[in-house]
Amino acid sequence: MRELFLTASVKDSDFPMACAVMQGLTWMKSRQSIHRILFFEGQPQPKPLKNTRAFQQSRFLQLWKELNAQLARSSYVIQIAYEVVPDRDLGKGTTMEFNSLPGTLRWTDLPDPARDTPVTTRKKIEIPEQGALPLAMTDNGLQYKNEIIQESHSFVRENAEFVFSRYYRLPESPGGPVASLPPFTALRPVDSAQKWVLNIKMNVDESQPDKVKKATEELLAVKAELDKIFNFKTLDRRVFDTRIAPPPVIPGRG
Repeated sequence: MRELFLTASVKDSDFPMACAVMQGLTWMKSRQSIHRILFFEGQPQPKPLKNTRAFQQSRFLQLWKELNAQLARSSYVIQIAYEVVPDRDLGKGTTMEFNSLPGTLRWTDLPDPARDTPVTTRKKIEIPEQGALPLAMTDNGLQYKNEIIQESHSFVRENAEFVFSRYYRLPESPGGPVASLPPFTALRPVDSAQKWVLNIKMNVDESQPDKVKKATEELLAVKAELDKIFNFKTLDRRVFDTRIAPPPVIPGRG
């Protein structure tokens, strides 16, 4: 899958107005969601997935095979996202049993060179509704790194998704995720300015270049609609780089 998106930042004080603009543009109210995202880091030396017990019976086996091919080429940081139910999971002292819950695995590659366009384009693999994902990661040599909370407000118009996101820190918990989540009001945004990130996104089949080109044109048309309200920026693609640097090559050693 190919993901194409525009990016702009929104001040917290402007967020209600920005949502009102999107509601008028899409003729829908936003869908709010909260996700707990775990990050798993691969080894410096790329390795394919050797232990397949966690996903051999998955109905998304082809996506696992695609992921396997990417991990054999380079090592990456992989995300596992779990939807959070505030009334159940935040500030209630409850523990999320990750290996018993369905989660979504997210992998993204280094974006293509920008070529003077604000549209970021990259290969993406998302595998939804998977159980025992942390077990699958550790079975294959990926190590837990850290976690954050993601709050999103989403709108949809035709093929485009408009998403406001903000990320929150969780208390330090060396070696694994925190046992239970604090109340939402106790969370502090990762960005000290408390800004929101607006992404306008489209997903297309990467095997069809014409669709990729058409999606780019559609996103630029949306940008033209909203240019007087949002400042869409051309970002350095390294901001989105999830690759892990390989070990250094020492002369004289095989």
